[in-house]
Amino acid sequence: MGLLLAGCASDGSKDSRYDDGLGDQGSAGPSVSAAPGPEPTAFEGRPVAGLTRFLGEPALVRREGENAFLRYDLENCRVFAVVVPAGGTVTSLSTGPLSHGAMPLSFSACTAGR
Repeated sequence: MGLLLAGCASDGSKDSRYDDGLGDQGSAGPSVSAAPGPEPTAFEGRPVAGLTRFLGEPALVRREGENAFLRYDLENCRVFAVVVPAGGTVTSLSTGPLSHGAMPLSFSACTAGR
């Protein structure tokens, strides 16, 4: 019995991963200790290239006349950018959930740990 209990002992540290019982481990969600990301003002009014360097290539690019709407799919949320003209300046940023009905995160929470 002592061996069984020893296997359950914890050193008190928290692991942000879980075992799904199938031998695979997945993420239990965003780490509480992840540093918050920047505020959207760090990218608004600046070239979209900086946002793309920070977030990676957009999952969706939609042209609206000479302007563009970009969607970046991150681990826990989506970031939406309006770029005027396309390839030019970020005019607005917003975030949304990955699934319908989930609560959206702020931009700095959505980009935490990047």
